[in-house]
Amino acid sequence: MACYKIHRILFCARGQLESPEAHCFAFTCSHGDSIDTAIFQCHVFRCEIPDAVGKILMAFANAFRRIPHLPVNSSHSIEDPVFRFEVTLEVKEDDNKGGYSSCPKDKNCFKLRKNLEKKLILTAQQTAGFRELVIERCFGLLICPGRNVRQSDMHLLDMVSLGSSAEGRQYVISGIWDPRDSTFEVLNTETPKDTRVYMTIAVDLVIVGIQEPVRFVIETKAKIFQQNERFWYFPKRTLNEHFYVKLKEIENETSTEPRFEVASIESGTDVERRKSMLPLSLHHLHPPASSPSTGSMSTLGEIDDESDADEPLMSGSGDVSKDCSEGELEDWAETLAKWRLNLKQRPNKLASLVRRGIPEALRGEVWQLLASCTATEEQEMFESYRILITNDSPWEQVITRDIHRTFPAHDFFKEAGGLGQDSLFKLSKAYSVYDEEIGYCQGLSFLAAALLLHVPEEQAFCILVKIMFEYGHRNLFRQNFEELHLKFYQLERLMEVR
Repeated sequence: MACYKIHRILFCARGQLESPEAHCFAFTCSHGDSIDTAIFQCHVFRCEIPDAVGKILMAFANAFRRIPHLPVNSSHSIEDPVFRFEVTLEVKEDDNKGGYSSCPKDKNCFKLRKNLEKKLILTAQQTAGFRELVIERCFGLLICPGRNVRQSDMHLLDMVSLGSSAEGRQYVISGIWDPRDSTFEVLNTETPKDTRVYMTIAVDLVIVGIQEPVRFVIETKAKIFQQNERFWYFPKRTLNEHFYVKLKEIENETSTEPRFEVASIESGTDVERRKSMLPLSLHHLHPPASSPSTGSMSTLGEIDDESDADEPLMSGSGDVSKDCSEGELEDWAETLAKWRLNLKQRPNKLASLVRRGIPEALRGEVWQLLASCTATEEQEMFESYRILITNDSPWEQVITRDIHRTFPAHDFFKEAGGLGQDSLFKLSKAYSVYDEEIGYCQGLSFLAAALLLHVPEEQAFCILVKIMFEYGHRNLFRQNFEELHLKFYQLERLMEVR
C-alpha cells in the first residue's frame, strides 16, 4: 500500500509488551529536501503475526547500523570537479539567563527580537565530491543588512569559533552579533505588519588544497519584534542551503598534493532559478579574493513577497502566516474544550475565530470537528478507504497526469514518486471510486492536497467526503459545472455592486 525510504525514518518503536498494543509498531518519517523544509509524520501499523513485530524492529536496527560513505558526484569528472556543501544557519538570542535560545523561523523568515544580543551558528558539511575536503579554519564570519550587498558593506563579527563533529565531516562556526550597533539599525527596528527586512550572512572558510578562502553567502528574511514578544508557535529554526563549488586544478611545484583555485560558487537557490529560466542573481558566484561583488544594496524594508514581480509563481510556493496572539490562542483553547464536551453544538465564539483564521497547528482537529466526523463514521470511512484504494478506477491515468501539477512548488508534493504525490494519488483515486457520478476533476486534487498537509490519508478521505456531500461541494462539478458558473456569475454581480 505504501513504501518508505529507510534513510527518511528517524525513530521506530513497538507497543508495550503484555498490552493490546504489543502487536503494533510505529515509526516517524521525514519528507522534504532539508531540515528546514521537512514535514514529519508518524505511521502506526498492527501485525497479524505477533512474532513479526520483533523481526521488523531487528530489520530497522540492522539498516540503521549501516553508515553510508561520502557520496560521490558522478556527473562531473575529476578534470572538472564540482563539490557540494550543505550549510545551515541558526540564529539564537540572549535569554537573559546566561545562555542563548533559538529564534523561530517561519518558512524563509527568522523572527527576531530587538535589543537582544544574537549568536549566529552555521554548520558546513561536504555532501558530494570525488575527494574529501578538509576545512582548516574560519577566516571570517560577516553580516550585513539587505541583500545583493557589496563586499565592502559586510561587517566582520567578533568572537568567532570553529569546531567539528566527532567524525570530522561537519564543521560548526559561531559568532556573536550585537544588533544594537548603529550599523544594524534596520535589523533592530520593529518591522511593520506584513513587512520583512533582508539580511546577508557570509562565512569565509580556509580549505586545505584550495588557494584562497571559500565564501558561502546566505540571504534570508527577518521580521523584527519588540523585546518582550512571545512566540506561541515555534516552527523550524534553521535555514538550509546547498552550495556547488567548482574547482580548477593549478600547477603545484612545491608539493605532490594537488592544488585548486575556485572557478565558481553557486547556491542551490540560484541553480533552481536558473533551471526555471528565470532571472538569476550572480552576486556571489565568485570567491571574495578574485571577484568582489559589485551589486548595490537592495531596499532593506520590503513588503512580504519574494520581490520578483516578473517571475511566475508556482502553486505551493506561497507563505502562510502562523502568527497568533496569546489571547487568540487562549480563545481557541477555551472554545475547543467546550466543543469536545458537546460535539453536536458549536460554541458561540467559533464563527468569529474561524473568520480570523485557524492556527496551523489546530487545523487538522478543527476541520474534522467542522465536518462532523464522529469516531464511528471515521472508523467506517477508514475501512472503506483501505478497500477503495485497492480497486481499479477509470480515472487513474488522468489522476497520474495531474499529480505533478498540484502544488508543484511545495516540498511535500514536488518529489516525483514521493510520499506526498503517492498519498495524493491514492486519495484522489479512492474518491473517484467512491463517488462514481463525479469521479475525478482536476480541482479536486487541490482540495485533497490541502487536507493531506494537515491530516493523514484516512482522515483526509473522511473530511473530503463530508465536504463534497454534506457541504454540497460536489454540486459544483455536476452537469457540466452549471452551478459553478452560477457562483461565478453571482460573485461578479456582487463585485459590481460594491
